[in-house]
This record gives sequence, C-alpha cells and structure tokens, in this order.
Amino acid sequence: MLNPGIFKAYDIRGIVPDELDADGAYQIGRAYAQFLKIRHQTSGIRHQLTVVVQADARPTSPALKESLVKGLLEEDIKIIDGGLATSPLIHFAINEAEADGGVMVTASHVPPPYNGFKLFTRGAVNIGAGAGMDEIRDLAISLQEKKETVAKPIRPYKVGHKNFEDGYLNFILEKIKDVEIKPFKVVIDSGNGMAGLLLPKLMKHLPVKFVPLYWEIDMTFPNHEANPLKEETLKELQTRVKEVGADFGVAFDGDADRIGFVDKMGKVVRSDFVGAYLAEEWFLKHEPGAKIVYDIRSSRVVPEAITAAGGKAILSRAGHTFIKQVMRHENALFSEERSGHFYFRDFFQAESALLTFLYFLAALSKTGDKVGSILERYSKYYATPELNFTVKDRSPERLQEIAKHFSDAKDINWLDGIFVTYDDWWFNLRPSNTEPLMRLFIEGKSEKIVNEKLSLLKGLIKE
Repeated sequence: MLNPGIFKAYDIRGIVPDELDADGAYQIGRAYAQFLKIRHQTSGIRHQLTVVVQADARPTSPALKESLVKGLLEEDIKIIDGGLATSPLIHFAINEAEADGGVMVTASHVPPPYNGFKLFTRGAVNIGAGAGMDEIRDLAISLQEKKETVAKPIRPYKVGHKNFEDGYLNFILEKIKDVEIKPFKVVIDSGNGMAGLLLPKLMKHLPVKFVPLYWEIDMTFPNHEANPLKEETLKELQTRVKEVGADFGVAFDGDADRIGFVDKMGKVVRSDFVGAYLAEEWFLKHEPGAKIVYDIRSSRVVPEAITAAGGKAILSRAGHTFIKQVMRHENALFSEERSGHFYFRDFFQAESALLTFLYFLAALSKTGDKVGSILERYSKYYATPELNFTVKDRSPERLQEIAKHFSDAKDINWLDGIFVTYDDWWFNLRPSNTEPLMRLFIEGKSEKIVNEKLSLLKGLIKE
C-alpha cells in the first residue's frame, strides 16, 4: 500500500498499514535510491552510493525500516545502519559518515498509527516539496504499478552498522565547552519519545540537576502526546516544575527535533521569544552583525530584537525545508521557528533540540537571567496562538479575495500565504501544506485591536 497523499511538503507520513505498509516502504526505498543515482549521474559523480538509515522506536518502525533497506539494497546502495536515533542525530550521522544520503524512519511527534520517513541528500539536506519529493513520489507510484515479481539479487555485505550517539553528544557539547554552566535544577519531560535515548548520557556531562519525567522510550505515548507546541501536553511538566522548585522546565517532541520551555512558575515561554533571546544573548554576541532567520509566524518583537542587537533579520516561510534553504542561501548563523524548531549553521543548518537546550543553558549561565524574565522582556505585543480553520477552498484565488479587503494596508507580503501589515496590527493567513486548513496568526499593539480584527477575519475566512 502506497497512498500518494503520504508525500508531504517536508516528509513522508501516513497511517500504517492503511496508507503505508511494508511493500510501500520497499517501493519508497527503491524510488529514493533511483532519485539519488539520477542526481549523482547528472553531477558526474561515479561511485557506489552510501545511505545512513536510522529509526525511532515506534512499534511499526522495524518492519518499515527492513522493507526500506531491502529496496535500497536492490538498487545497489551501500547501507550504514545507525540503529535507533533522534531526528537531529541523523544529520550528524550523514555528515560524520560522509554519506550520499540518509533516511530517518519516523512520524515525528505524531502518535501511532502514523509512521513514515524523512529523506536527505549529501550534507543532510532535506528532501521536500520542490526539492526532490515530487520526483520520489512519482517514481514510487510507478514502481508500485509495475509490481515486479522477481527480486534483484542482494549482496548482504553492503549493510554495515555504526553507533553515532557518543560522537553526536561530543559534537554538540563542544559548542559550549568554554562556558561554566551553572547548577540549574531542570525538569525535563521526554514524553516517552526519542530524547530519552540520549538524555541519560547527556546529564553525565553537565552540572545540572535533572529531574526526569517520562524518559522511558515508549512511542505509543502512554502518558501524553510528545508535542510541546500543544500547551495541554505541558500540564504535568508545569506542575512538576513548581513541586520541586526547579529553575525551569523543558519538553521534547517525539523525535527530539523540537523543544519547549516553561519558567519556574510553569508559564510557557513562547519559542519565538526563546529564539529572540538566543539571538541577542548568544549568537550575535559571538558573531556581531550575523544574519538571523525568523519564520513568518513569529512576533514582530523578534526582528526588532535582532536588529537592535546589530544583526540582520531575514524573514522565511514556515517549515524546516524552506528555513534551511534560506539559511544556506544567506549563510545565516541561526534561525528560530515558532513551532519549537531551532536551526544552527554550526549544526549543518539543521535543528537539534538538545543543542538548543545547551545553548539556552549557556546563555542563562553567562547572563544570569531568569527564564521568567524572557517572558517579560519580549511580551511587547498581544498575539493569538496559531488558529486553524477547516475550509473547502484554500487556493491562491481565495487568498486574493481576502486580501482585497485590506487594500489600505501598509504592506501585503505574499511570501507564505498573505502577510498584511498595518501600523497597529498585522496578520498572516496561509494554507496548510498537508491538511484542508487555513492557519491564522494575528498580533497587535493591544488585545482590543487583535480581538476586533480576529472577528473580522473569522467572518472573511468562513465566507
């Protein structure tokens, strides 16, 4: 089974086995291999290609991984099996092994029965919409329709095994080696996700008092969804932080590429605020004048803070594929995304929740700031969370119709949906890449203005 709808803007993801099964994984393995070979032949490279394959601990991951590897082997790809991993770890593994690509078997934070794949080329560059995903989808569907019955011979020696965990931890710890980390007390909720694979090792290298919450890996997610973007998943973390008198709390998502923070009172610290803080107090102090990327859903306070600190603020579409493209093109030092992804030039223009945690510890240690002060510092404007509206029509023409109502705006930007700016309020309305939804974010100088404009926009969207 291989439903064409599982090929998303950023990854491959579907319900197992209804939309993706072992046969589908096999066809994706072959299609991905063929894509890599075509890409390398075009560039004139002639050698047997090597791919790193890793997986999270979902119940369906072993079978999908096995079938994927079978497809890769039948296309004469050399495999390095890196075992269990977080999604950021595979970025390190691909570069450490100097591999031609990599596949992470995961559905990120989404609970079973979902599973899927994140695909990469050399350098751990993501494959996404407009960057190889469409070609792989078409190849996989073509292979499924042909249904070859005679398998190609497989040479077993092509599968090697390597553990990249210690190398990855040493690599990210090296980034803060010159900082004397203070003995913070931190509650860390792994949500039964893949961060629990590395946290016990990481804690041995830091003077921090860790208070574990759900570090046992169980990707049926028996306690709560591992998604720090949803505040309802942070309730136990918030309670525990106050119970033990911790300095702050941290939550990881299922594959440990996103991170969320709460202060000592259990208040959620928005990810765009964390990004502004790290830009000001760490990255721009280490590289004055550097380019910092922020996503279109972020508060206006983010580019204001970057500019005030002497940096160059660069706007990007939401989504890791687009942000990484902008970072590479601009040679940007750092990027924040309101969803809890943070990206680093010194980590292959990729995200790492553990590295974000380390930089956060380092910045707090250097400045002496309290986490709660970050909320106070950047809460300059009133904003809604990202609001989702189920719609039948999310076409560019529909957005054009809505945009006509704001012809007197100071600026209308079409980078990602529509971004409309007035002096005292602004909003972004964009279609979801994966669902029949419009996503809306409004911010302004007062709660009254934002609520008035939200009512107006709700009516326009429903029309």
